[in-house]
Amino acid sequence: MQDSSSPGPAGTFDPWVEVIGDAVRHNVAELHRYAGRPLLAVTKNNANGIGIAQVGPILDSMDEIFGLAVVRVREALALREAGVTKPILMMAHVAGEEAEKLIGLGVRLSPFHDDAAEQFADLARRTGGPVPVHVFVDSGMNRIGMPYERAADWVADLAGSDAVSIEGAYTMFSGAIRDGDVFDLEHLRRFLAVIAEVRDRGIDPGLLHGAPSDQLMRSPEVNVLDLIRPGGAIYGLNEYRTDPAGAPIMDLRPVFRLRARIVRVEQLQTGEGVSFHHRYRAERPTWVATIPVGHTDGYPKDAAGNVQALVGERLYPVVGLVSSNHTIIEVGEEATVAVGDIATLVGPDREEITPIAVARRTGLARDYWVMTKLNPLLARTVL
Repeated sequence: MQDSSSPGPAGTFDPWVEVIGDAVRHNVAELHRYAGRPLLAVTKNNANGIGIAQVGPILDSMDEIFGLAVVRVREALALREAGVTKPILMMAHVAGEEAEKLIGLGVRLSPFHDDAAEQFADLARRTGGPVPVHVFVDSGMNRIGMPYERAADWVADLAGSDAVSIEGAYTMFSGAIRDGDVFDLEHLRRFLAVIAEVRDRGIDPGLLHGAPSDQLMRSPEVNVLDLIRPGGAIYGLNEYRTDPAGAPIMDLRPVFRLRARIVRVEQLQTGEGVSFHHRYRAERPTWVATIPVGHTDGYPKDAAGNVQALVGERLYPVVGLVSSNHTIIEVGEEATVAVGDIATLVGPDREEITPIAVARRTGLARDYWVMTKLNPLLARTVL
């Protein structure tokens, strides 16, 4: 019953994540069609749990992708190590030595401190030239960025420095609803006011961007900048397939499978239980199988009694208890599976095991909470 079309990593019974390259490419094409703009693809958080070293090269090969964005130094390094050649934006503050390394790799930095001109003058001296940056304007998120009230003077100060080359400017949207109004529109107004003042001073702010997946779908009015900056929609998150009224707007597809080979098949006698606490006991002689996947791998701990796993063409109920490293399925009166068979616990192959179905049936509500919890140490393969 081995799935010969996708045999997985050879020589191991460790679980793995399959990255479905065609689905990633399809979702990017859908986003580009919908927004009509190039993507600055957000690959932070290990590409939403999918695997940054696997997703990065897929995105890098696409004409619709302007560049990639991250929030951790290690993420930027991993993209370059994986062969990504397109621009990478670091959307976070970094230490001096880290900044030097990133600049050497062509990573764009995001200044937002009052003393940025001084910081970058020192960096430029050490790296031998002006540092390419995207200035980060805080338009009301009040989390990170240069506050919009004093941003224009600050950008002008940076632009007047030989140490900095401004290639872009961006902001972040909160998604807040205040007094019945969508605050994203106020974010946009504030940001564009800063940009207008900067341009009035003869300064080119470069490429403008701000809209992540949520704002593209919920507040399409913000989709007026040069680039869109989606993350979750690239990875097929269900909530971005429809508009606020529930009307379909994009055909986004799941981009991964969580899989493992069965390691044990045994028959329980009537009354016998499995796993901790014996939450499942056989009512008759019943075959069960052990899959070496647990909640530390990212499989929801409440899967038992709520979802199924796919082996071959058949779905089997998950029973007992999902422990740190093991999941048990009820096979039935006949031993219809064998050691070595591939089980798919999450994936697009059947509606019952899609990421959103698994999330809803285990009380997680969003497929985001399945995808982003995939253990980064699991092997990844790209199909």
